[in-house]
Amino acid sequence: MAEETKQADPMADYRKWLIAAEQKSQEDFDKTVLSLSGGALGISFVFLKDIIGHQPLVLSGFLFAAWLTWAFSTFSVLISFYLSHLALRRAIAQVDDGTIHKQQPGGIFACLTAMLNATGAVLFLVGVCCITVFAGANLSTKEATNDRKETAITSTSSNATTT
Repeated sequence: MAEETKQADPMADYRKWLIAAEQKSQEDFDKTVLSLSGGALGISFVFLKDIIGHQPLVLSGFLFAAWLTWAFSTFSVLISFYLSHLALRRAIAQVDDGTIHKQQPGGIFACLTAMLNATGAVLFLVGVCCITVFAGANLSTKEATNDRKETAITSTSSNATTT
């Protein structure tokens, strides 16, 4: 019997592994959303400067909406990092005072962390949709302007050769 208690419970080890994997997955998710939102903001500035140039902007509200949603996505993830820290501290206190099985581990901080993580991801995707609409409208406008310039140059050069 003493030998049985010395052996590690395979399910307990598996559970520990699952908890560690979940934590790593959540860290990676948070970092990815943060990186994507920050990167998208930077890329949109480059797109505006280098691709659109001095052309008049079409549907600029979508660009502004993309910037706002990416900024709020970044803010959501940053706040979730802090709340996650508070949730872990709360869970430690719950373990210490024996209430961990009677209350939700981490309390309200754990709930808020989950909500902010989801909010950050959704806001990132909304920003992608907004910038897609903005880019599509502005690229088609730029192409139409370039087509008109090419047509004007072609007709001017053909008129010059016929006279």
